[in-house]
Amino acid sequence: MREVTRVTVTLPLYLWEAVKRTIPTGRRSRFLAEALERELHRRKRMQQLGQLREFQKRMFQKYGELPSRTDDIQLTQKKSDDNQDSLY
Repeated sequence: MREVTRVTVTLPLYLWEAVKRTIPTGRRSRFLAEALERELHRRKRMQQLGQLREFQKRMFQKYGELPSRTDDIQLTQKKSDDNQDSLY
């Protein structure tokens, strides 16, 4: 069994009335806990998405537009190899 704690929260009356109409007594705590877990998970994903976008910006600033097709990547690699060979 999970550890639990009792908390006091303040909700708008209309919201609590909707919960009481929709969720049977005895299931409301579980409903609210699941809703909070989903919201926390959603916010974490949004934060991670923001971090990913910042990383993408930094990589674009550092490397520019990278090729997206396999043959473009191979051509870019060949040019890079040719440039390195010319250094020797």
